[in-house]
Amino acid sequence: MGRLSEVVEDYMSRTTGLKKFCDRCLNTKRYEGNVVLMVVAAAFDSIGLNYFNSIVPKVLEFEEKFVEEGNVQSLNELSNLSIEQVKEIWTNKRSWNVAFSVAS
Repeated sequence: MGRLSEVVEDYMSRTTGLKKFCDRCLNTKRYEGNVVLMVVAAAFDSIGLNYFNSIVPKVLEFEEKFVEEGNVQSLNELSNLSIEQVKEIWTNKRSWNVAFSVAS
């Protein structure tokens, strides 16, 4: 095993659940396979912020406000949202334009 692998394995062994989460992400099982949330996450990620510190909490906030309440269950419903409806969660218009465009 190379030095980088040793460092990664050492770090992963000290984190609770991180390896499982990373494996799920790599197998496209993140967000329990919810394609709407995966599109939102990818759109937020497109501006280069830290995925775990910035993007995941905001995607979960979007999930709570829009998906769990039943307002957005499909890509079609995501594409019909306006920036005004979602700007409290994420203010970057470019990210939302990406999400709406992919969804449509």
